[in-house]
Amino acid sequence: MQFASFDLADPTFRAFGHCFSVQITTLENLYGLDPERIERRETANALRLRAGGLSWAGQQQRAAGEVELVLRREDTGAVRASVRARAPEPIRCSKLLLRDLDPALATIGPAGGVTSVGEHGQLLAYPTGLPAPFLCVRSGERSLGLRAEDRDVRAKRFALFRESSGAMAGRATIELIHEEAASRFSRDLDTPDWVVTSDVTAEDVARDHLRFAERALGLDPWERRADLPDWARDLRLVATLHGMHFTGRVFLRYDEMLGVLRFLAERIPGRHVLAYLPGWEGRYYWQYGDYRPEPRLGGASGFAKLCDGARELGVHVMPMFGANCANVWLPAWRDVDPTAYLKSATGNRFHGNQPDWDLSRAHDTGWQAWLNPGHPSWRDALASAIEALWQRFGFDAVFLDTVHAWTNDPDHAVHEGLRALTARLRSRLPGVLLAAEADYDALLPLFGLFQRPWWTEPAPWTQRYVRRFGHLCEGEPRGRTGVHEAGVHRSDAWQPAPGYLPTLAFQDGTLEAARDAIEGLLARLAARDDAPRGARR
Repeated sequence: MQFASFDLADPTFRAFGHCFSVQITTLENLYGLDPERIERRETANALRLRAGGLSWAGQQQRAAGEVELVLRREDTGAVRASVRARAPEPIRCSKLLLRDLDPALATIGPAGGVTSVGEHGQLLAYPTGLPAPFLCVRSGERSLGLRAEDRDVRAKRFALFRESSGAMAGRATIELIHEEAASRFSRDLDTPDWVVTSDVTAEDVARDHLRFAERALGLDPWERRADLPDWARDLRLVATLHGMHFTGRVFLRYDEMLGVLRFLAERIPGRHVLAYLPGWEGRYYWQYGDYRPEPRLGGASGFAKLCDGARELGVHVMPMFGANCANVWLPAWRDVDPTAYLKSATGNRFHGNQPDWDLSRAHDTGWQAWLNPGHPSWRDALASAIEALWQRFGFDAVFLDTVHAWTNDPDHAVHEGLRALTARLRSRLPGVLLAAEADYDALLPLFGLFQRPWWTEPAPWTQRYVRRFGHLCEGEPRGRTGVHEAGVHRSDAWQPAPGYLPTLAFQDGTLEAARDAIEGLLARLAARDDAPRGARR
């Protein structure tokens, strides 16, 4: 994080055991409150502060505008805070600062792990890092729960640091930042409620937030989800069948994929198996945006035989599609509408993960465009392609890659686009399971099955709502990642766990090299299926 090289000299307000300040960031500057124009009205359980003007440059300058901070103490002791602001220029975000905290500052993870905040501070963001807009923090001997109750997917940031100047130098501060949707930037801003609780655990904070989220986002527990086909609840294994690498290297042709499924179905009932197909459409990622069976893998007839053969075995087939990526060097996308690109609130184009596909060590993937599913033309093109393929081949599930990529795009709301996309697919592909890569809270109602992120542990509380399986780079007994750019990644993806489907990945040579290990896993899964229901784990 970066900081000002001087004291911003923001006025502070003490109430209900906390010390607060407020800042407003517009598209052109940072503002504080004019201390000479603040009115304070207070009752036993409420505080209303109104600043009739703004300040900037560390109180050197004054500006027109106003800010109202409302604090309300609940019967539980929790404090609700909201900010209403008006400024000379469009407002990007408001910042509610918790100040004068013990400098021994740390975050508390969902499993109770403690991470100390270092010399340069710590920044945590939703939805681009945190799966929900809440955090548990320890300040000395005190614990704090911090969360935002927002019915919309809008950016929240938690900035934790020790102040370096002014009267509170050496003390800790936490900034609670709410950023407005870029499409709604204006000179006026109303924030959703921030809720601050004391002497709580991470589990307490998660529980309190999920009570809100279930109502606000329409989150239903896995057992009560109405958007799942019946067969999805009977899955026991995901088989990742790698097709073609970015370079054009073939791992498994369609007939070889079917051969793997026949091997599996001889050892475990096919209805328990979900066949996940990355790289089925040809060169992985290069072919994104132009989906069709790849001639070198067996073409349309080979893909039809794969889908038909899997259906005869009872196996469910799930091809992979990019929710927000296309190769703009392909003819169909050379004239893409510039407003379809994912971009930041101020127009910087989002470049995503930029893998080193060609091993040039340059990570220069200018052909790989990240597109906004909120853009009507991109969303329609993607949905139409999926629908046409489903009509022709009749697969059972659709996997949408990288749905967790989110930006505060000023042209189209990303999450609203995903909600429209999934609603359309559900209406036109009855009985199809929708699955996706990684998640944040507002994605959980849209998808019942997620590929777990290989780079981090999913939040434990998500298990209440969804099921997960291994990432496409996981599950190959030799540690090979197939189409994925890592090359080698070893994991125990085939081990059962609560809320998780064991995952085995196959590419050329997998069965020959690890047959005994695979047979052992399948035998354990088959025994689990044959056990009396009361004895299953």
